[in-house]
Amino acid sequence: MGMQIADGRSGKTAEVNDQNQLVTRAIAEPELEHASAEGNAWTWDSTELDLVAGETFLFVKNTDTRVLVLDRLVVNGSNVICTWDINLGNATDTPAGTTVPGVNTNTVFLSKTANVIAMSDETAVADGSTIDRIKTAVSGHHVHDLTGVILGEGTYIQINQETESTSGSVILHAHFEIPS
Repeated sequence: MGMQIADGRSGKTAEVNDQNQLVTRAIAEPELEHASAEGNAWTWDSTELDLVAGETFLFVKNTDTRVLVLDRLVVNGSNVICTWDINLGNATDTPAGTTVPGVNTNTVFLSKTANVIAMSDETAVADGSTIDRIKTAVSGHHVHDLTGVILGEGTYIQINQETESTSGSVILHAHFEIPS
């Protein structure tokens, strides 16, 4: 026979089954979807650039006290096979380049801004530590999973094109962690 547990403050009850298990119903959603629903997910697009080898296509530094959870990176190569380094660091305080606005992934929150510094063609960055390296085919693109990469306050990700092509771009997808 089942029983019910009563909340002493609200009077609401929860059912317990014959095996002494709490009866629940849950709706599961990916964290990125939940963050977007709350207006806490963004993308940053370097736009098409023609940079020399070794330059930073996209630099994103977290200036928020919340952690920035990186989801994926879309890398678009150009006329040659390109090598791209993905670096993490915290040494650059005053980056220089072209400001990249974050685009909120929930259209209800398009005017909401993220607490980050984001730049394309960044020229003052101190290279961070390489965490990954990818290659793009001629006129190809690559979607790179960044699951598990997290930026705390004051840390950044930089994406460098290590071999020169006539153009390319990167788009970073990320969200701020929702406290539980």
